[in-house]
Amino acid sequence: MFGGTDPVTHHERFAALELLRLAIPRRVYTQSHVDYVIEVAAEVARRKESLRGLRIVEGAEHLRHFTARLRPL
Repeated sequence: MFGGTDPVTHHERFAALELLRLAIPRRVYTQSHVDYVIEVAAEVARRKESLRGLRIVEGAEHLRHFTARLRPL
């Protein structure tokens, strides 16, 4: 969200912190849905060394993370 392209050099500018926000709407999901999300998050954490990242190759100037096109690293 806070990264972007430097307007002078046109190089990728990375955010100081890499944060993840997990937002769950209230009164929409059951406990089993939330339990599943927890299981998947735990599996991702277990496999973190083998998972590769993504690079934003196209995105809007503001809030680019919502509409970005991604490519595997």
